Amino acid sequence: MVWDVDAPQTRKIVIECKLLHKSLEQTIAEGLEQTAEYMDRCAAEAGHLVIFDRREGERWEDKIFHFRRTSISGVEIDVWGM
Repeated sequence: MVWDVDAPQTRKIVIECKLLHKSLEQTIAEGLEQTAEYMDRCAAEAGHLVIFDRREGERWEDKIFHFRRTSISGVEIDVWGM
């Protein structure tokens, strides 16, 4: 691959942040749909959905996760839990 050093190197990446509400599954489902829509709107090459779990009494180790999910529109989105 040849790179043109004078050409701007722009990457479009969507990062959607959500607070955990209702259930983790529902928050992820809604977030995937929204992230995929944003990715389509701006022609992004990658998408990340970050879920913040602010529930008290949950161990930090149980709040941290990462996996790749395919959205309804067929794009892959990385889902992160914090």
